[in-house]
Amino acid sequence: MKMQRLKTIIHFIEKNSIVADIGTDHGVVPIYLIEENIAKKVIATDISKPSLEKLENKLQEKAGSLNIETRCSDGLKQILPFEVDTIIISGMGGVLIEEILSHSIETAKTASTLILQPNNAVDHLRRWLLYNGFYIENEKDLFENRKYYTILCVKRGLDKPYTETEYKFGRRLIENQSIVLKKYLIHLKDEKSSILTELNSIGSSSASERINELQKDINEINEVIEAYDS
Repeated sequence: MKMQRLKTIIHFIEKNSIVADIGTDHGVVPIYLIEENIAKKVIATDISKPSLEKLENKLQEKAGSLNIETRCSDGLKQILPFEVDTIIISGMGGVLIEEILSHSIETAKTASTLILQPNNAVDHLRRWLLYNGFYIENEKDLFENRKYYTILCVKRGLDKPYTETEYKFGRRLIENQSIVLKKYLIHLKDEKSSILTELNSIGSSSASERINELQKDINEINEVIEAYDS
């Protein structure tokens, strides 16, 4: 994980939290949290034993001075309810994050904060969260290596229903008029407009459904962009 994304995740973590980092891989997040005195303790889990062993070797090099516990775990299955107050799940697909949470919903709901960074299907994840008693308190977005990332800070609670546009692009990002989101939307609009122009030039009747879909998407994007200037 690159430093910019790491720091955006850290932004949502309260001082002296007890944190579970799910799918920790080489343990970049837990080591940073402890070395920077942000978290009181971190439980680092991964389904891959070799990945955990690499983290354990790093911890041994530091003479066991870091309050990091490792557990080989499929998602949250080795985390008990009320054991942690913050859960981080980053660098996975949105559908996989949803599956991890749904398989351990009690543990997820006893944490005060979920920090989620899906690599894709973020609209799917937003929808699942709202349907299952979670509230998206805040979102941050960024570009890293030319890829667009969204990070969700999630609490227990209810919110008013989202529009389809808010599921796609994030209510909090739209409300806060994220400059990064605007750049992403302009890029997305340009991509879709280019495809639309190409399909229109072909003039094939079989492409009419795709053309209508693209035009609808472009209109939706334009509405969000225009709101920045209103």
